Amino acid sequence: MTGRMTQLEQSDVSVWQDMFTSIIEDADANILLIDEEFKVISLNSGFYWIFFETYGIELKKGSSLLNAMEPKNARLTHEWKERCMIALSGTPIKVEDVFEIDGRNYYWEIHFKSSARPDGSQVISVFSRDITVRKAYQRKIIGNEANLRSILNTIEDSIWLINADYELIDFNKEFYRKYKMAFGVKLLKGANILTLLPDTMPDLRETWRLRYESGLKGRPGKYYDTYPVDDKEWRTYEIKTYPIVENGEVTGLTVFARDITNQTRAEDLLKKQNEELIKINSELDRFVYSASHDLRAPLMSVKGLLNMIKRDPDKANTEQYLALIERSVNKLDHFISDIIHYSRNSRMEIMPKRIDFHELLEESIESLKFMEGAEQVQSIKNIQVMAPFYSDYSRLLMVFNNIIANAVRYRNTGRGNSFLKIDIIANEETALIRFTDNGVGIAEEYVDKIFKMFFRANADSKGSGLGLYIVKGALEKLDGTIQVQSRLGEGTEFTIEIPNVRGPELGARIQEPGARI
Repeated sequence: MTGRMTQLEQSDVSVWQDMFTSIIEDADANILLIDEEFKVISLNSGFYWIFFETYGIELKKGSSLLNAMEPKNARLTHEWKERCMIALSGTPIKVEDVFEIDGRNYYWEIHFKSSARPDGSQVISVFSRDITVRKAYQRKIIGNEANLRSILNTIEDSIWLINADYELIDFNKEFYRKYKMAFGVKLLKGANILTLLPDTMPDLRETWRLRYESGLKGRPGKYYDTYPVDDKEWRTYEIKTYPIVENGEVTGLTVFARDITNQTRAEDLLKKQNEELIKINSELDRFVYSASHDLRAPLMSVKGLLNMIKRDPDKANTEQYLALIERSVNKLDHFISDIIHYSRNSRMEIMPKRIDFHELLEESIESLKFMEGAEQVQSIKNIQVMAPFYSDYSRLLMVFNNIIANAVRYRNTGRGNSFLKIDIIANEETALIRFTDNGVGIAEEYVDKIFKMFFRANADSKGSGLGLYIVKGALEKLDGTIQVQSRLGEGTEFTIEIPNVRGPELGARIQEPGARI
């Protein structure tokens, strides 16, 4: 009975060995089995032929692997022995070898692993697989990745990717540079993108959390932000988020940030120019209408007076007619002068120069000294200059001429002590100029309208209606401001502030006593 069982067991073993041999032969991998003494237990035809073609070594069952390799390649024999010894120590090992056959390189992935037999002895299994094609694809992928990386790093836009856990997967150099400039933080792959934002900016962190959350829910986003970069210059960015979808599931987010500062500035400039064009067209319509009337009125008056001179037999009245003609001509000349100033202010470039406020004020007063009533208004000047001041001399002269002329034109003739007080304080930043008179003043309902083109408070107004409009336009060109306070019957105060277009320098404080206009 015992003998029959032994035969059955031997039969089972034979069957299992046949099955094992069949499996080895049919396997895609090349398989070699060796014992602790490096003798070949079994190998399939794939391993046999690869070994033979590569090294010219013919392996057979029962032969020593190392003895077969030693005469052919001592270095390779040493490498294989070391690999087998590592496997025998219980540590599986995987290596990649490259072989040249017929001038072409072939790559093999080889696994060494030991297993224990029932009797306690060790068997080393060696599996090798041709990975030449896979290596070629890997090189291609690496090359493509390098090309993609090169493209990403040459793009001026900032690009970064996060996964569903808000971890930073990848980013380009531009994003790294801009992020460090804006927040002083060095980016690190794998870090939570939200925690990279400074703790001092909780609102910004929450804003971005909501944006990422929306994108990870599958919704593309578009946002606009402004950040300080490049020596704290504020830049505007257009930010777009695109969900990364794999097998119908959102696994991450791609974010693009494009600097649109120049585009925004261009759009703002275009908008400003359009607004100015609309304003100019509107002003042109009013100008044509009002100018034609104001130019025609004095001419019709002169024409009528000339006709009366011809018809009036009393030559004694000629002097009176000529005086009226002169008045109409002066009015026409004043109006044309205002038109010239208006045109000059609109078209002339800003030409800064160092301003001598004494010279400027004296030139303005001198040009108006023959104006009717100029001798009746006392000028009180107080000039303090703490630093050299630079601005456009011609435009400032325009401003001074118009405001001083108004102080004379609208003086209170019923009062014997008419004055115009001029206070000027200039420093390295700005000049504050205040004109205060005790003239007839302006009614409260007209104060907000006096800077409009051709505005006249009543039909008896003596000016062209362009003076203060020109003043405001000139100051706008200088980035300055003007404010007015007035009470009817008491007087008017104009307060002007204009910037110094030159850097700070120490100057001198100067004051002057009053003088007659």
